[in-house]
Amino acid sequence: MAGPVYFISDAHLGSSADPATDAPRLERLIPFLHAVRDRRAEHLYIVGDLFDFWFEYTHVMPWRHARILGEIRAVVDAGVPVTFLGGNHDWWAGPVFEEFAGMTVHRDALTVEHQGRRVFLHHGDGLASQGDSGYMVLKAVLRNRVVIRLLRLVHPDLAYSLGHRLSRFSRQHLTGSAFRLAPAVAAYVDQRLAEGHDAVAMGHLHTRYAERRPDGRLFILGDWMTIFSALRLEGGEFTWEDWSSGAGVDVPEMAPPAYGGHGDEVKATDPGSV
Repeated sequence: MAGPVYFISDAHLGSSADPATDAPRLERLIPFLHAVRDRRAEHLYIVGDLFDFWFEYTHVMPWRHARILGEIRAVVDAGVPVTFLGGNHDWWAGPVFEEFAGMTVHRDALTVEHQGRRVFLHHGDGLASQGDSGYMVLKAVLRNRVVIRLLRLVHPDLAYSLGHRLSRFSRQHLTGSAFRLAPAVAAYVDQRLAEGHDAVAMGHLHTRYAERRPDGRLFILGDWMTIFSALRLEGGEFTWEDWSSGAGVDVPEMAPPAYGGHGDEVKATDPGSV
């Protein structure tokens, strides 16, 4: 029998200038990675925003993230493939992820198949922000090839300072917004399911949420800032795991949604409607 397949998103490591703020996330994320390795998982998918900001240079990398990248490398070296899907905060991942950490990097949505299930993966940014013209313009600018080349000419300390300012703006912009499954997102999900996918899994919204749609299932993966959730596919069945205690606990399928947020900001007080 194949080992479990895991899906996680949105740890936003490095969201504060103080490295100590990463400790609560690492205290849960590292034991999770050890469990993925020890259970001989079939695959681990990190569906974006592992870091609050990541931009690659040829010869330098942020020292504070070496530990988690090393832990991921240990998972890969144990024989568990790890695939990273770029988020809006770390879309620029490249050789460090691939060569140092051993992950396979995708910058766009992808379809994966395991245990008889066909799953469509998308970080979720852009889908939930289609009505936000300012964000969509910023996204287009930051992913422009000319802008990327110019940023590589800037000293890394300055580039990361700018990146963290933009990331903080993005987090503050989203925090406090009530979660709702927007009609545009629902339509996009239904289209992917109608194309033959059994499930759509996405991050970005910092909410652990599952819904049965007419042609399949939608999973919004939560985060590793306030919810600490993982989605497990095992024996062809999907199950939530809650790692908030530092150990994985299965969540009943009918459990209510968990509303998270960016841990360095004020959390939403009104979960809103779904």
